[in-house]
Parts: sequence; structure tokens; C-alpha cells
Amino acid sequence: MKTFKVIYTFEKDLAITEEVEAENKSEVIGKTKDLDGFVEVYCIENHFHRFNIDDVKLITIQE
Repeated sequence: MKTFKVIYTFEKDLAITEEVEAENKSEVIGKTKDLDGFVEVYCIENHFHRFNIDDVKLITIQE
């Protein structure tokens, strides 16, 4: 398993970074495509966030 960073970017330079374990980047992409409605994540600082995926402007995935 590899660790990937999923960065959810909102307006005005606000971003939340979540660490996700997956076999490959394609698996992470598939999971982000399936997101709908409200998303609940713990960021890399271990803070809980809940937001509507419709408010996200950009999703970036890094290895």
C-alpha cells in the first residue's frame, strides 16, 4: 500500500489535505470520482472536516 495526499481546494486559498492509503493512484482517483454530497475527512493535522463536495473547486492527488 502507498500513501497518497488528496488535496481539496476551496475558494480563497482554503485547502484540506487528507492522507489516503491505496494500491495505486487510479484507485484514489476512482474514490474521489464517487464522492457525492457531504464528505467527512480527517486532515493531516488530525482535524475533522465536513463539507459539501459541490463547494470544492479542485481536487489534487499527490504520491
